[in-house]
Amino acid sequence: MKYERLLTVSLICILLASGILVVWSASSRLSRAYDYGSQFAAAARVGESSTNLSLVVYSDPQPIRQGIDLFQFVTAKNIEWRGTSADPQGNPVNVAFKLGSVYFGKLNEYNYNGNASGLDAHVSIDDLLDVAVKADKVDVNMTFWTYMDMFPAVNITGMLTGNVYVRLSVSVLPFPGLDLALYAYSGDRFSVSICIMKPMNLAIETPANGQRVRGDVMVQALIQAVPELSVENVMCKTDYGEQIPMHYNDGNGRWECTWKSYNSGNRWTGLNVHAEGVVRKSGQEVRYPMDAGINVEVDNPFLNSYVSKQQGLEMFGGLRIDLRLDSNSWSMQTGFNFWPSVGLTLTAQEYWGDGNMRFNCWRIDGEQGNVLFQSSDLTLGVTEEISNMLANGEGRARELKCVYIPS
Repeated sequence: MKYERLLTVSLICILLASGILVVWSASSRLSRAYDYGSQFAAAARVGESSTNLSLVVYSDPQPIRQGIDLFQFVTAKNIEWRGTSADPQGNPVNVAFKLGSVYFGKLNEYNYNGNASGLDAHVSIDDLLDVAVKADKVDVNMTFWTYMDMFPAVNITGMLTGNVYVRLSVSVLPFPGLDLALYAYSGDRFSVSICIMKPMNLAIETPANGQRVRGDVMVQALIQAVPELSVENVMCKTDYGEQIPMHYNDGNGRWECTWKSYNSGNRWTGLNVHAEGVVRKSGQEVRYPMDAGINVEVDNPFLNSYVSKQQGLEMFGGLRIDLRLDSNSWSMQTGFNFWPSVGLTLTAQEYWGDGNMRFNCWRIDGEQGNVLFQSSDLTLGVTEEISNMLANGEGRARELKCVYIPS
């Protein structure tokens, strides 16, 4: 009896744990399914007769055009294709289709048409959303155009005839047969009208790609969005992880921020501008991310510490330098990049290394090793002359040396 009770309790625990797991999985998938369903409801219009479907898809149509422009005329039979890609959120998209025959031709620069027979297509997004389309015959027309003279777009119209089957469903649980139909049609005639439109244009205007930069750098980006979208969450990102919010300038129509390039170090640095186009419809929200990137050469003055020995200067690191500009003060350890703003003060330690080294001077050398500037004051105040001296005749940044001698 003791073992029977133990077995019964174990089975109950397993059933409860399984139930919790199933409910958790269903809840998570329902939430994601709701997101997909919301996007479909916001983008699609189904005719009252349920025999036509209009859909607006925000995506760049240029890859489609580049692909079909490789072929002026296509005719083939018994085509079968499978492939995997990703949607804008990074979820896997699996596509499979079969065609008994296909004819496709280019009419002119902007128009293409064709027809196919024996269509059997299936699209699965993240093993959650499934789209199935079957038809005996399909007639297709494609027209490329530009919306508002800014946004590439393509209108695709298709007429499905014969035995037509269209179904859009979500899988609530990851088990075969447990799905929920969002839309279904079965008949002999069905029309589809799809407009694929690039939702945004994003270009970094300042600085230019490949430009040499220093100091506080103004980053400007031109972001254009279709009227149905609002532009939000605009950020400037660096390849070392810094993120700077950008703000819209009503005066020039650009998104702007100030990037402190001396936080990067002197090197080639990647700058990226990220923006999201947001459409809100029927209480639902869908985001379309877009990014643009450039590389710039960072070249700021830098400060290193040295100890003077018989054989010359020997570099050492980790010396604390106290900096102050206006009411702001901070400390850094050599070597570091900085911007020599007029009025900036740099204070070295009088002794360093357990008192074994004593401060000697601040120094700026020329390219030939000649001394351009030297000061024995423990605190160096940056003047306009010193600021200008920290860039050579070719515009390259120079080094500020903090020199110590053995005590």
